[in-house]
Amino acid sequence: MDGLKIKVKTTDGTDEVFSLRPRIIVDFEQKYNKGLGKLIAEEQKLEHIYYLSWLALRSNGKVVKPFGPDFLDTLLEVSLVSDPSSESTETV
Repeated sequence: MDGLKIKVKTTDGTDEVFSLRPRIIVDFEQKYNKGLGKLIAEEQKLEHIYYLSWLALRSNGKVVKPFGPDFLDTLLEVSLVSDPSSESTETV
């Protein structure tokens, strides 16, 4: 998951790219009880992307509404982006 980021644009003017740090990934996996890689590759739903954006905003100090319709109404655009220049920290 190295180099995976999420770009979030909201109605309040936020237009930023956030790294998906370990805490965000673990919180996501605990909510959905599956690995992030599997959900993105095989079972992706827009809800997954929107939830990742909520976690990223919250963990980066942004004030966000509880995840649900009110939060979703603040989103203008959300997308996953990868950084191919990022080095892997995977161990064998």
